[in-house]
Formats: sequence, C-alpha cells, structure tokens
Amino acid sequence: MITQQPLIAVIFLFAVTAVACDRSGDSANRSPASSSGATVPVRSNADLESAVKAKFKADEQLRSADLGVSADSTNNQVTLSGSVESQALRSKAVDLARSVDTGVTVNDQIEVKPSGRTAENIFGGEKHAHG
Repeated sequence: MITQQPLIAVIFLFAVTAVACDRSGDSANRSPASSSGATVPVRSNADLESAVKAKFKADEQLRSADLGVSADSTNNQVTLSGSVESQALRSKAVDLARSVDTGVTVNDQIEVKPSGRTAENIFGGEKHAHG
C-alpha cells in the first residue's frame, strides 16, 4: 500500500516544476504583463541605446556612419538621427534598430547625404580642359 508521504512529495515536485516552467526565460528582465497580455522586456534608456549602437558597430557598412541614437525605454522607442550616404543604409539602420527588441518603435530622423564621390568628380570629369 502506498503511503501518503511519497505521494505528497511527488505532487509537491510536480507543482514546483510546473511553476518553474511557467517562469522560464529571464524573468529578471521582464515587466508584468502589458495591457495586451504580452510580457514586455524592461531596459533602461542606456541599455536600449547601447544595444542599438552595438548592432551598428557590428555592421561593416554602418560602423563608420554618423548616427545618433537616443532611447525612451518607457515607450519602447528609439530615435535615430544623423546622416548616411544612401537610402539603403538608412533602411538598414532602421531595420537593425527594430531588431533589438520586440515591439521597438523607431523614430527615423536620419538624413540621406550622398558623399559626392561620383565617377565624374573622382576622375576629374568636366575639369579636364582639352585643347
């Protein structure tokens, strides 16, 4: 006949396991459920800014770009400013910033300023005087 002590121990372990599974992930970096019921990561402004800057630094094309990053972690928003040489780099910067956290809103204030390095001015184009 089964005694009650082992049965209680098994039920207790089952309950602890169920609670632990429900709390999987990094619960220290999560806030209570939002109004939509989803759990939202909590970062400080500096953490959010650092995460975006790290993405830019890891990208060969954006590493040398003149970009500013400011974050509002309360609203899960990042503002990008500065300039890049093409629309493709601008889009890439916005996409990388969005990829930092789920639900991050990016306020894109990046200007596209071509470097002026065209074939014409690199090779002298119209500056050659013939004759």
